Amino acid sequence: MVSQTQKRLLLVLLGFCLTLWMAACGSFSSQIASQQNLNRNSADCRTVQHDAGNTEICGTPQTIAVVGPNALDLLLSLNEQPAAYADVFVTHSGKLFDNPRQQIPYLGDRITTQPVNLGNRNQPSLEALYALQPDLILGELGNGEAIYGTLSQIAPTVLWNNRNNREKWRTVIRQIAQALGDQQRAEAAIAAHDQRVAQARETFAPITAAHPQVLLLAANDITDSLAVVGSDSYLGELLEGLGFQFALTSEQSRSVDISVEVLPTLAEADTIFVLGHDLSAGDEAQKNSGEPVLDRALDRQTSTAQKSWQENAIAQSLPASQQNRVFFTTYYLWNGLNGPIGAELVIEQLRQFLL
Repeated sequence: MVSQTQKRLLLVLLGFCLTLWMAACGSFSSQIASQQNLNRNSADCRTVQHDAGNTEICGTPQTIAVVGPNALDLLLSLNEQPAAYADVFVTHSGKLFDNPRQQIPYLGDRITTQPVNLGNRNQPSLEALYALQPDLILGELGNGEAIYGTLSQIAPTVLWNNRNNREKWRTVIRQIAQALGDQQRAEAAIAAHDQRVAQARETFAPITAAHPQVLLLAANDITDSLAVVGSDSYLGELLEGLGFQFALTSEQSRSVDISVEVLPTLAEADTIFVLGHDLSAGDEAQKNSGEPVLDRALDRQTSTAQKSWQENAIAQSLPASQQNRVFFTTYYLWNGLNGPIGAELVIEQLRQFLL
């Protein structure tokens, strides 16, 4: 017969063996799960080709740092939100954009996060980026070319140049969507844009029939800072899509600097849009004023150009001036966003100007 002591010893041994068996199974299951995750992550990696190089991205980026309004436009067009943002000029001195509607021109009302303030687009705060540890950095090359290596050490980085080239945004938004792991979102954003332009073309048809020729000028003081924005551009793509024609020769299809004395050679323009680019809204003295940043950006960017136009005899002699068909707006809006949202806002402003 088995004694009570022997029974207890047998039960202890059985329990010990069961514990070892369960531990081994658990370890084996963990190894399988880890290997499955590794395989899944490896399978979810893709290489994005962009203007600065090739970037491998794995998984779905959640924390995205954005450098410049063009990148912000494209990201928001894909229904993603920024975790950090650097603007063209520094209009807000806080560590966070805690009230984006009042702090980020034109796009702030579409932001639902409180992005980290990275400062100026040309010199984004590396310290803030290191602290944030984003999953993805998006932006224009510009000065970013010099720090691409540094940015890439912080997070996978996708950069591009020539944002205002014709159809460039279509290429870049597809690259961003690929980086996010969902290229169909880019196609949806492009299709929505094309439909919006087609519908607006019908709205503007009476205007483009009566006043087809347009001239786009980028200016500060027109006597020393004046350029023609050509048709081979983002704005050329948009305005021609709306049914307008550019008052330029084929040799003038790209943006070129001109003097005010050249304006009479472009007198066939029925309508002139002057894009002011005075950046003094970012001056230190303006940062903490009570005036909303959008109002400051609009007023400061256009006021110098408008004043110099009104005071210049050559500008005033143009038929468009005499017929009150010269309109002043901001370069930031028309040729700084360069994406689907920017196009939507330009179309809305054209309605205000022309209808």
